[in-house]
Amino acid sequence: MPRHITFAFPGQGSQYSGMLNHFSDEFLNIYKDTVSKALDFDLIDLIANGDENDLNKTSITQPAILLASYLEFKLITENYNIKPDIVCGHSLGEYSALLAAECLAFEDALQLVYKRGLLMERAEKGSMYAILNTDIGIINDCCLRASSATNSIVSPANINSPKQVVISGANNAVELAVNYLKENGAKKCIKLKVAISSHCELMVNAANDLSSFIKNVSFSMPKYELIHNVDSNSAKDIDDLKERMILQLTKPVQWVDTMNYIDKYNGVFIECGPSKVLSGLAKANNIDNIYSTSSSNFVNEIKELI
Repeated sequence: MPRHITFAFPGQGSQYSGMLNHFSDEFLNIYKDTVSKALDFDLIDLIANGDENDLNKTSITQPAILLASYLEFKLITENYNIKPDIVCGHSLGEYSALLAAECLAFEDALQLVYKRGLLMERAEKGSMYAILNTDIGIINDCCLRASSATNSIVSPANINSPKQVVISGANNAVELAVNYLKENGAKKCIKLKVAISSHCELMVNAANDLSSFIKNVSFSMPKYELIHNVDSNSAKDIDDLKERMILQLTKPVQWVDTMNYIDKYNGVFIECGPSKVLSGLAKANNIDNIYSTSSSNFVNEIKELI
């Protein structure tokens, strides 16, 4: 009997130069015209030969990761007898999940995440910290205290695992929250190398502008069960789905709840895209049977599923 299969798609931070190099030219050429039509720059060439600083710009990173993740998905599902029961994605990765579930046309998805990246770059600058081995209740309390004291924004942004929560917000509020956390016993507070504050209220203007853009994009209901970041549930209809993607910019990624939902099926977890960030988070959430398309031996590892 086939195992229950989840495909999970990574977000920003998983990108690297040359992440398309393992795809054949013949395979890439199938998608090259659509990518060129969707964007006003050569994304495939930039990933292969571009400067690392360019690739790490949010507006470039987002379509680059979506492209890399989607190509992995197409390669797997078209060449092997593996189809997902559930799709989900971490932050940006949720757009890759939408594309895999045939909610969006490929060209529309590329344009949408490029626009999303531009809007995020224009948002008020801030900072993010990963807080390790600290109770979420303490993190919430310290963020609320810091927000009140500075009259500014800081809040949990990514609830990644029971032992890792990322906070996000205005620089002064974030730094004060980190001080409060250290006073309350937090030993590891790691500043992330980002200039934007994802998944907090600093993104409200970006979310409003994205809403106007999304209204003109054609969506379909997902072909597979799709779990959303904001509440680890599925959308009821197209309007609900669009609203969840807008809310995603200002609300925290509920990854622990997503992993708990997936875990009840006791199935197979496939990270579909560059790097192995989500594989690590899956392990931290006590998920078993974890596979990554970035593994050099991935095809052999999944033969038991075929």
